Parts: sequence; structure tokens; C-alpha cells
Amino acid sequence: MRRRNEEVTKEKILQAAAEVFAEEDFFKASVDQVCKKAGVSKGIIFWHFKTKDQLILEVAKKSLPLDIVESCLKEKENTLECIGNKYLEKYDDPIMRKLFLHTISAMNIYKELGDNIRELCDSLVKKISKCALNSESNEDIIRIRSFMGGLLCYVVNPPNIDKKTYVNTLIKIALAKET
Repeated sequence: MRRRNEEVTKEKILQAAAEVFAEEDFFKASVDQVCKKAGVSKGIIFWHFKTKDQLILEVAKKSLPLDIVESCLKEKENTLECIGNKYLEKYDDPIMRKLFLHTISAMNIYKELGDNIRELCDSLVKKISKCALNSESNEDIIRIRSFMGGLLCYVVNPPNIDKKTYVNTLIKIALAKET
């Protein structure tokens, strides 16, 4: 029972931190603001997270699309459709969208975040290419990087195009082969 309560408290802290960091940025937000939002003391926060940086890293990593890519790669079918739909769904949430953008801007400050983003743009892109295009050629890896970039552009500045059309068009472009 105690372990369950600790998990619930930790999740409550992470949710509060996500909301505060999304509004204030990782560096402007204070632990006091997170405490107030979560309804817990600083001691409780620092019992779960040894430093503010550790809290930032945990929240920031949750904002990355790594979970989406991993889950869609496991499905093995309609990989690009799965990634596209889940990506746009995740970042439909304004808190997640803001956190994701803050995370990208913090990647040069936190080595671990930079490593996660480079993993997404390198090894996971290769896995997506292998799964979706049955190839890891440079051309196909560039197709997948373009696909992922198109999703990122949607998050940064959503166009006046419905999500389904947007994702399907990105997929069509990624699958198009020159003849």
C-alpha cells in the first residue's frame, strides 16, 4: 500500500511539474511553484527527485515521442500511420506541446536529453525505415527523417489542414519512390 501511495504522489508531482514547466519554462519555474501545484512539500519532491534537474529530466523525457515510436514499431503494421496519428494526438495537448518545445531547446544543456533526441533522429529513424520501408538506405532514412520533420512542423505551427489528411500526405510522400 505504501509503495502505491508513493507512486501516486510521484505521478502527482510529475503532472504538476509538467504543467508548471510548460507555462514557465524549465529554468524560470521554481520548485515552490511545483509544490504548490502538487499540494506537497519540498521535502516530498526532493525525496522523489534528488534535484530540480532530475525532475526536469524526467518531465522532459516524457515529452519526447520515444514512447510513440517504440510502441508503433512493436505493432509492425502501418508503422507510419501509427506514429503520425499518435504523434499528433500526443501534441494536441497544449502542455505536452509546450514541454516538447522546451525540451528541444534544453537539449544542449542536458546531455541526456540531447542523447535521447539524437537517438530518435538516428537509430530509431533507422528502425522506422527498416520496419516501414524494409530498407535502411540513405534515401529511405532521409524519407523517414522528412516524415518526422513534417510531424514536428505540425506541432510547432499547426497548418489549417485536418490531421488525417496531413498524416496521410506525409505517408504518401515518405512511400513515394522515384521511378
